[in-house]
Amino acid sequence: MARKLELEVANFVVRFESKYVLNDLLDEVVLPAFFSGKTREYKETTYFFHEPEFKYLEKGNIDSLALVCRLVKDTVLRRHQIYTRNRGIVPDEYEIKSAPSAIATLLLKSHRLLYVREVPNAPSAKQFGSTFKYFLRNSTMEYQNSVYDQKKESGEKITRKRSKELFPIPDVEVVPLVAGESLKEFLGRFKTLKNLKVELAATNNEIDNEDFFRQLRGTQNDVGSHRTVITQQSNDGLDTDGCYKYVEAAKQGNFFIEMKGEDERGDDLVGTNESFAVKSQLPAGNQTKATRVKQSFQKYQELLDEDVVEVGKAEEDVSEKLIESHKKFKKAQ
Repeated sequence: MARKLELEVANFVVRFESKYVLNDLLDEVVLPAFFSGKTREYKETTYFFHEPEFKYLEKGNIDSLALVCRLVKDTVLRRHQIYTRNRGIVPDEYEIKSAPSAIATLLLKSHRLLYVREVPNAPSAKQFGSTFKYFLRNSTMEYQNSVYDQKKESGEKITRKRSKELFPIPDVEVVPLVAGESLKEFLGRFKTLKNLKVELAATNNEIDNEDFFRQLRGTQNDVGSHRTVITQQSNDGLDTDGCYKYVEAAKQGNFFIEMKGEDERGDDLVGTNESFAVKSQLPAGNQTKATRVKQSFQKYQELLDEDVVEVGKAEEDVSEKLIESHKKFKKAQ
């Protein structure tokens, strides 16, 4: 029987310190990184983007313009012993090659990552973020060198240090979007919710929908803070209904949440964004990558229509820039 796959939705944040965000350096850094064909190696595992594409998922719909690929985790599985009824545990060394994969669809205008793990042990959305961050780092360094060489050739005074300051190495965060119903269900498991922590995540210049968090982010910027955390504590137990209203804004994907307390049995219970992240089932059956990408986008649009997830208003409309980037990319093919 074919496995049913799940769609995961996250906010994909790329910031070059406070200077640029994802789409600002799309042509110069992001696209070269995505299509570099390079690999990231960790011990005996190699990560790479397979069949990367820059495409419209729906013709003429700028909201559907996306970077699409398979993230492949090329690795080796080893066993060291087996169990048999007659002999019990027996040493038995064996290894096989394995390459689990996931389909990543990064919607450029909204910075939403639509992620589908195709098989068990597939790489996670965070591993996609780590891999992309590695490629972006290399691409940024190449661009720094290019800027330095161009300015030197034109006679402009510049140093290597200055070119690095102009275009800092970016950071990448993958923030799972929270589903309101999953959050309610998880809150219902607490007998006593003792600690609630909300941390502002970086954004790609997306404006927070809630006034409180919008003002809080403004204060963060005013004082030059790199990390803003709000903690609510009560040994007697926080009001879960009040907490739900407070953190429901996390479905926009701009906050990290952590809740700690005890369940009905008195056991420790901890919840984070991953505990109540948006997950939606896709149709069963073996499907092509193109079909899975199309299904993912359609399901995401349903989640938007049903107010399961939210997209905040951007500080500036980058539609024209994205359209031109795609035209230039297609022309260069």
